[in-house]
Amino acid sequence: MRIIPLLLVFSLFAQDAANAPEKSGTTGSIGTVTLNGQVYNQLSIRPEIPIGKLGVGLDIYLYFNDEGMYWDSWDVASSGSAYKTIIDKIYYLRWGQPGDNLYFMAGALPSVTLGQGILVNNYANIMEYPQVRQVGLNLQAKVAGFGIELIHSNFKSATPGILGIRGSRSILPKLSLGVSFATDLNQLAGLPDSDGDNYPDYYDFYPDDSEKHDDSLYWRNIYGEIMEGVEGGDLTGFDSWYFNSDGYNSYDPKGAENDPISGLAIDATYSLSEKMTLYSQFGLLQGEIADPEDNSKMVDLGWGLVPIGVRAQLGPVNLLAEYRMGSRRFVFNYWDRAYDVNRVSVINSGVATRESQLYLYGKLNGFYAQAEMSVMNLFTLSSGYQNMQGEKWDEIVGGYDPDKSNSTFLSTIAINPSLIPKVGKAEAFYQQSNVLNPFDFTPTSSTIWGYNVGVEVSSGVMLMYKARTT
Repeated sequence: MRIIPLLLVFSLFAQDAANAPEKSGTTGSIGTVTLNGQVYNQLSIRPEIPIGKLGVGLDIYLYFNDEGMYWDSWDVASSGSAYKTIIDKIYYLRWGQPGDNLYFMAGALPSVTLGQGILVNNYANIMEYPQVRQVGLNLQAKVAGFGIELIHSNFKSATPGILGIRGSRSILPKLSLGVSFATDLNQLAGLPDSDGDNYPDYYDFYPDDSEKHDDSLYWRNIYGEIMEGVEGGDLTGFDSWYFNSDGYNSYDPKGAENDPISGLAIDATYSLSEKMTLYSQFGLLQGEIADPEDNSKMVDLGWGLVPIGVRAQLGPVNLLAEYRMGSRRFVFNYWDRAYDVNRVSVINSGVATRESQLYLYGKLNGFYAQAEMSVMNLFTLSSGYQNMQGEKWDEIVGGYDPDKSNSTFLSTIAINPSLIPKVGKAEAFYQQSNVLNPFDFTPTSSTIWGYNVGVEVSSGVMLMYKARTT
């Protein structure tokens, strides 16, 4: 489990970039981060500047501890390092608003859904911020009657967690069709690499030292000293000895295999009125995993179907409900809020991708419902719940149990801060996906919860505590 206590945050005329992009302001933070195994203090200033339809959010930060400044985040010695330094200081660039003929958000992506969400739903690339700073892109455009959307989770990585594209078009006044494609070109690229030497921490004997990943130099010197005392001795036999020793690191970044996964979806939507829309969607995950009944064989991934779904606005309440059914080895909303956290994990001293765990899910059907509402100006609440019944893999019997459930619960609540003196913000969120019972609150790889509490210490200055647990 990773617990990230995040930052005391001060705000000067602060505005939330997602909720009030037309207003300018400056936020900042004082806190701690861990880099290369060392703890640093962090001081950052985040000005947000609107220029017409353009919005710019910067993140100017310094890391320091008792030993001095951490200057790697300000390295401009080469074109590559200068590019990374500049990109890291841009929190977001935004043009327009969702629904405009042209809209894009580059940098931090707090929530992205592709199409009707069967593959990509509420994905966020900021769940490990500021320890992990990603620069993504969400682009939406309307060209010659076609709707186009692009998602790129991180331009700083050659293998981002998600690349997605969608095309849609109205074929009748109230009926439109859409096709979506999403992929993770290499799930294993999600393994942490603290020192940035291309040896993930799991395979690195020295995960906090970029200069070495094993003890080869040490043992080569020892071997050389021994052979100096042997007549005719040299280093020619070192490699054959070392490659069979416990000190040899067999991981090779250049020869490491990729493990991709992709998804394809189609959907149709029909507008009954301005406040109610019907839709249907079908999704297919593309990839192979080991057959749980015979590990020597590989099996294809599965499909999911929403034959009927509805979005409706009833007064102050926004509702979504859909009936779901799926084959074995498929989960709905594969790329969700927790994806960057559970894209790949170390389980029982081994590496396991999220895809490799899909064998746990058999044939399932059931419903998903979601509601967003404001309650008497006291608080706003958004909650979603999935309950599907069917098969679940049972490790003990070595087969699928036909009478199991697959449930998801996610919720966000924000209290109106004007009701509590000196409180500028009070909100919390919780998510747990694809478990037997999400209400027993037992942490799993899909669990994310946290809260933001802000206290106004003077006019225009707010002290905030942010917490994230994954």
